[in-house]
Amino acid sequence: YTLIATAAMGIEALVAREVKSLGFEDVQVENGRVLFKADEDGIVKANLWLRTADRVKLRVGEFKATSFDELFEKTKALPWHMFI
Repeated sequence: YTLIATAAMGIEALVAREVKSLGFEDVQVENGRVLFKADEDGIVKANLWLRTADRVKLRVGEFKATSFDELFEKTKALPWHMFI
């Protein structure tokens, strides 16, 4: 899974350091967020122990949509049954 730890602008490096200290790898720093890979146990670990991140989000899917109908259909097609 790809997790996204959101952060206040300017402290992304601090969040990334904390993510790495928890043992996560493949850490990417972007403006206002830090992306990293985790398994199911890692999702729990990140939510319990990250203190500098505002939120921890799970990337369910990624796609391009050029209309509301396309957005709706592609969102509906995501594997929601795996998470809800």
